Amino acid sequence: MNKLVNRETISYIFFGVLTTVVYFVTRFSVIKMTGNSMLGVVLAQIAAILFAYFTNKIFVFKDTKWGFIAVMKQLFGFIVGRLFVFGLDLSITYICVKKFPEFFIQLFFLDHINYNWFIFSNPLTKMFIGNERLLNEFIFTLFVQVLAIVINYIISKKAVFAKKEEASAE
Repeated sequence: MNKLVNRETISYIFFGVLTTVVYFVTRFSVIKMTGNSMLGVVLAQIAAILFAYFTNKIFVFKDTKWGFIAVMKQLFGFIVGRLFVFGLDLSITYICVKKFPEFFIQLFFLDHINYNWFIFSNPLTKMFIGNERLLNEFIFTLFVQVLAIVINYIISKKAVFAKKEEASAE
């Protein structure tokens, strides 16, 4: 258990949550400004990837390689590692939010919720969950972000920020 709960995993979870906040705020701000969910995904992924790279490098894995080539190589590996999650996010958004939202809204009974309740109608949450379509998008965004935290930790730990002795042991 001590191997799972340590400074690294706790800081990864902490910065993963902050990365998720960056993602959510970017995605829903873009949607509010443009009405375009797919553009929201793209810009939110870019913002979250850049934020996550630097916080993981500095605070989580305490990587000290700051040469231009080393940073570009790591950043490239980090981005490539996140392309899977990016593709997963785009696919889920396309299927569940753009193509078949009515199916999922009915499946989860989101059309039976009273959106006048304070939790849905207050100024802080209205832009995220203020109607059935937004709540549907929020649910699938949250689902992808939970998957992203787990998948991205494994990729970062085992490939991008692997210590030499860890990398050569595999």
